[in-house]
Amino acid sequence: MATTVSPPVLEAARRLAARDQLAGASMDEIAREAGVSRVTLYRRGETRAAIFDALREQLAREERELLLPILARDGDARSRLILALEALCESRDARSDLVAGLDAAARNELFHEPGDDALTRSEFTAPIVRLLRDGALDGSLRRFDDVEEAATVLYNQVCWTYQHLRRDHRWTAERAKRAVIDLAMTGAGA
Repeated sequence: MATTVSPPVLEAARRLAARDQLAGASMDEIAREAGVSRVTLYRRGETRAAIFDALREQLAREERELLLPILARDGDARSRLILALEALCESRDARSDLVAGLDAAARNELFHEPGDDALTRSEFTAPIVRLLRDGALDGSLRRFDDVEEAATVLYNQVCWTYQHLRRDHRWTAERAKRAVIDLAMTGAGA
């Protein structure tokens, strides 16, 4: 179900996150950043939970639009998985300030299924699951007993390690991408 949050409010949340201020922002601060009153937010049902749901939907949609053409390409699953992981690295660069500006609770809300032993939400890992299954069928990737768990590990290994190397170690995009993907593919290889 799509969450209805106005574009100005969603963009305000992204700006606050990019400045490391979303985690502690009150609804009044979110409203002020969006240029509306807090009462307007509540009247429209734009609660904190709705804003985070809409932000998750937007991030997942951006990734899906980026990865769908790769999923549909010709070639073996291993080659397509490498392209998908490269695209995720590029996507992480594009949203680096947003993701880095989220505290642990906000990141968990956006990316993790609820509960203990949670996996990454399927809206983020579904393309990887598909490629891992395709690779097991075409022989270009190894078979995993729990493909959803493997996709969670691969998604997190690539996205978070890449972001860390880029932001904290100040590696170039190409160096970080190569290092992370080469190591990840060693574990995923057939």
